[in-house]
Amino acid sequence: MFGPALDFLVRWLRRAAGVLLVAMMGLTCLDVVGNAFGRPILGTIELVGLMAALLLAFALPSAHVHKAHVGIDLLRSKMPPRLRRINDMAVNAVTAVFFGLVSWQCVLYARELRQTGEVSTTLRLPLDFILEAMALSCLVLSLTMLRDVLGAGQRGGHG
Repeated sequence: MFGPALDFLVRWLRRAAGVLLVAMMGLTCLDVVGNAFGRPILGTIELVGLMAALLLAFALPSAHVHKAHVGIDLLRSKMPPRLRRINDMAVNAVTAVFFGLVSWQCVLYARELRQTGEVSTTLRLPLDFILEAMALSCLVLSLTMLRDVLGAGQRGGHG
């Protein structure tokens, strides 16, 4: 139903995370060179920190889709396939709800930051858009997990 749009968002977020990583490396290198000549770049630490937060949030949906996250397999590997599928559905369902709540709370906090005029310390950048971008990414992650739960339920009815 919403699969192609969700896949597009996951790909877009993954690419944005890659751009952020390159930007972080470039900015850090330029700052190091600037420091060597007594001309550091103002706000480098702040910008790299904000980009790192976005990078992490943007990479999560792709990591889930590609099963690139770390999992503890001590008990799961000993489960029969049907119980493993039920376990995966339960974990994905709980995690989908969690990241849905995180997304919602990011939106509420972004709204609060916008109303109070909160900005970053050095560069005075508005912070609400960072949280809104993180909210979008958490929502995409939640929806990919929900899609997995629904897909596993359809596949695993017999088993």
